[in-house]
Amino acid sequence: MVKKISSFLIIIIFITVSILTVFKMNKNHENKLYNVLYSEIKYAANTCYLEKKCNNEFTLQTLYDNNYLNTEYDPITKEELNKDLKITIKDDEVNIEK
Repeated sequence: MVKKISSFLIIIIFITVSILTVFKMNKNHENKLYNVLYSEIKYAANTCYLEKKCNNEFTLQTLYDNNYLNTEYDPITKEELNKDLKITIKDDEVNIEK
């Protein structure tokens, strides 16, 4: 009886650890996808600013209009990003209002 209970507990613990690991790996993957998306936007924004085609404050639509980016989509929901997404550059640091 004790062997059955202990083996059952081991199986429960293994399943719990496996589920938590998969969840954490998935969350980490999603974070990396968002990091890639926003770093691409930051790069395009910085390029536009340095070439003096953009001011200190502009929107994602400005980057589309100046051909610095193609239409960007949310990597998880696959929806188009809001074109009114505000981008500001202050002290050579690009900030994206999320």
